Amino acid sequence: MQPKWHIAFCNVTYTEYAGVTYRDYYGSPATMLEAQLAARDYAERTWGVGRFMAPHVDTPSCTFASLLGMPVVVPEADEIPYLDTAHPLVTGPADLDRLASGDPRTTGLMARRYEAWQYYRAQGYAVGLGGHGGAILTTAGEITGGAVFADLADDPAYAQRLLDRIVDAEIALAELDASLCGGEYRGTGYTGDDYSGRLSPAMYRAFAVPCYRRLYADQTARFMHSELLRADHLRIARDELGITEFHGAGCKLLTNAEMHATMGDRFWTQVTPQELLELTPAQLDERVRELAGCGCGWVQLYPGRATPPRNLEAGIEACRRECAGGPAW
Repeated sequence: MQPKWHIAFCNVTYTEYAGVTYRDYYGSPATMLEAQLAARDYAERTWGVGRFMAPHVDTPSCTFASLLGMPVVVPEADEIPYLDTAHPLVTGPADLDRLASGDPRTTGLMARRYEAWQYYRAQGYAVGLGGHGGAILTTAGEITGGAVFADLADDPAYAQRLLDRIVDAEIALAELDASLCGGEYRGTGYTGDDYSGRLSPAMYRAFAVPCYRRLYADQTARFMHSELLRADHLRIARDELGITEFHGAGCKLLTNAEMHATMGDRFWTQVTPQELLELTPAQLDERVRELAGCGCGWVQLYPGRATPPRNLEAGIEACRRECAGGPAW
């Protein structure tokens, strides 16, 4: 086995390493870029792993739902903005007309994303706009206060129209992204939809698969992340969607053996933020060894806020020793 290894640095670690708040990080494209560069420099000086950070446009995960009209709460405390789920955007068929994707350059948090994209490009970074993550069922759950999962059974025609609207908005955003970067849209090649595993396998096939098929479109590389899938869902994704990689991080309902049986070595495992926080260096060494030997193609470390530096160092050293394929990039 020749698994590769990777570190999933993100907004949590960028802000910590750079010493800025989430409010400042998300409040200014210049601060965001400076924080990413400072965090990369810190990671390189401390552990020699700056290679896993690259300047990119970053906004909270609620950005896409805000494009659809969902209200967002921006906390005064040092916390990430989140959706106001106490006030769902859609409560039934009569509200579907309220669900309209605005212009990403002017609507919701996507306008902030577009502003950041312009700034990064002006600074010489050839970044994409992004923001289209393929979270169709997750977004549907967010904008309906979770009601969509009952609607899929009670009023499937309405629920299907809702999902179609969300897919339309995803594709429109991805098309804009491609045009801004001088390319041609051929599909996203990615879906990251944690809530889709709440569907039964039969409902997953009926509702989720057609949505993802539209998103993948003509792409031959088809990456999927989804944390609530079971083995039956994953086999459907492989057989009916032709997924080529599965990011199995956080999948508590799937074993590594099941992922290996379904995907061969084309799946990712992860040492989670909680494990990096709570395990001892010796335990982390053993955890990495276990993951590297399970048949996966990639072992990922995912540090969170307050990860002890010695723990991340232990995880990195274990990956360097156990993952014969070397860094993922």
